[in-house]
Amino acid sequence: MGIDFHLIANFAALFLITIVGPAVIFILFYRRGAL
Repeated sequence: MGIDFHLIANFAALFLITIVGPAVIFILFYRRGAL
């Protein structure tokens, strides 16, 4: 394929940490009425 699987995995992990993580935390606090 010519695509490095590890490179894609690293980008996916970085995306999850930088985007999904804060979003989940925001949703949890929002549902609890903390904001």
